[in-house]
Amino acid sequence: MKAITILGVVGLVGVVALGAAAQSLDRPGGISGSEQTAKEVECNAQANAQGFGIHEYKRHRFVIRCIADLPQLGS
Repeated sequence: MKAITILGVVGLVGVVALGAAAQSLDRPGGISGSEQTAKEVECNAQANAQGFGIHEYKRHRFVIRCIADLPQLGS
C-alpha cells in the first residue's frame, strides 16, 4: 500500500511539472502563435515516426516535452 501511494505522488509531481513546462510557452515574451503551431506540427510528426502504437499517454507526454524543449526521458 505504501508503494502505491509513493508511485501516485511521484506520478502526480511529474504531471504537474509537465503542465508547468507546457504553460511556460504561453507567457509574454515566449514564442509566437505561428512558431508554436510549427513546433507542434514538427513534434507530432516526430511522435508519429516513433510508433507509440496503443500507448497514447506516452505519445502525449513525448509531444508535450518536445514542444517545451525538454529532454525525452525514456519515452
